[in-house]
Amino acid sequence: MKVTVRGILINVNKEARFEINRLMTVFSSAQRYGFKRILEGKMRDGEIEKEISKKYGLNIRQSKDALKKAKQIINSQKILVKDSYDNFSNKVNQVENQLKKAKSQNRKNQLNKRLEKLKKKQQIYKEHIDNNTIPKVIFGGRKNFIKRCKNQISNEEWKELRDNNYYSRGDKTKKGNPNLRIIVKNNMTFLEISTLNKDKNNRAIKIQVPLYLPQKQSKKTGKINGRNYRQKVLDYLETGEAYKVELIKKEDKIYVHITIDESKIREYKEIYTKNNGIIGIDTNPDGFALTKVDKDGNYRWSTYLKQHELLYARTNRRDNLCGELAKEAIEIAKVERCAIAIEDLNFECDREVKKKFRRISGQFTYRNLLSKIETKAKREGIQIIKVKPQYTSKIGLYKYSHQYGLNVHESAALVIGRRAYGYNNEKVPKLLKDKLLTEEEKLTFNHKNNWKQWSIIDKNIKKKGGENPGFWQRNRKSILGIAI
Repeated sequence: MKVTVRGILINVNKEARFEINRLMTVFSSAQRYGFKRILEGKMRDGEIEKEISKKYGLNIRQSKDALKKAKQIINSQKILVKDSYDNFSNKVNQVENQLKKAKSQNRKNQLNKRLEKLKKKQQIYKEHIDNNTIPKVIFGGRKNFIKRCKNQISNEEWKELRDNNYYSRGDKTKKGNPNLRIIVKNNMTFLEISTLNKDKNNRAIKIQVPLYLPQKQSKKTGKINGRNYRQKVLDYLETGEAYKVELIKKEDKIYVHITIDESKIREYKEIYTKNNGIIGIDTNPDGFALTKVDKDGNYRWSTYLKQHELLYARTNRRDNLCGELAKEAIEIAKVERCAIAIEDLNFECDREVKKKFRRISGQFTYRNLLSKIETKAKREGIQIIKVKPQYTSKIGLYKYSHQYGLNVHESAALVIGRRAYGYNNEKVPKLLKDKLLTEEEKLTFNHKNNWKQWSIIDKNIKKKGGENPGFWQRNRKSILGIAI
């Protein structure tokens, strides 16, 4: 499992800062040069590397690193172009279907305008795919480029934004990393940097800069709070394995991102498995809903870990809150000595939705929460099971919410836990069939697959005004026509 540890260079003198800034400027320029040569397609990879080394005075390894960064940008852009085209194609199909069902002329006009905008964007990405091109890339950021055009930032600030990183790949045969090496002296860590200056033997002159790695020591107990990342890096250095290092300059500080393979220093074993039960987790914008089920898929208990600040906190604060929520959920699983089940969500913007929902979904912390749950579960030896997310909320709401007195999220977590045990075919209760289906629907209902059955039930409930989960829970009997 790859882990990136973020450190920072401290006590950087003027000479060292000058050399680091110079190295970043040259490397960033080489990266942009390689980026353009790749897009032109006139030179082979080996020729580009030699040209970069000759033009910028970099060694062949540094040239390969710059070219690799350029390739990563191009490949990621091509993937984004394809994903964007697929997403807009799905949106176009969705709006076209809505247009066929629209009755009022005003609604048709709105959909036609929306369809025209979507098709224009779809065509842009289609042309990129057909021509094997990518959208224009601005090194330093488009927003910052606009600020520079408006003279809101100086030319020096703009250059710092463009020339603010340096990357070096690891190499096991070179004892970890030849150009950015982490060394330990007198229980202190340093980053040894190969500069652009050469000695008499044409070898790079190296400088050593103090490196701080995260290690929060309690003033009261003297113990390390949280994860001891410094010790983790030091343990990894003893293995002699390769590690990647990237220098990033931000707000006059130089951060060091060190990527290591954590599996090289410890072996992950699943201690807590589904033999003792499963905790299903339903992820929401403001926290986790947890529900435990036993081996037979029966309900045991449920709770909700809520954190309202997730809805409006800034990025760094939100990231920290996600970690705290994931840690709390993991601690519960360790106490119960059971596995965890989560939804295998696909994060794609391929549906045409209203503006308000787009804003809410854009701030969802799904990916962050789930990735932290996975990472922490693996470290603690907890078995993690991913299940398909289709209709978990609807099945939980209509089948289990009333039965166990759960809210919509806790009942969805119950379905997730049951699905992890293989209970994929959730039967529609006889009461819902009798009260909601027409005689014509009843004839073919049992021949349809399980998800289609729940889709029909959901549509019929919505027709009776039960679209809002809270309304369904309050007015369940009246919607089903049961005497109160």
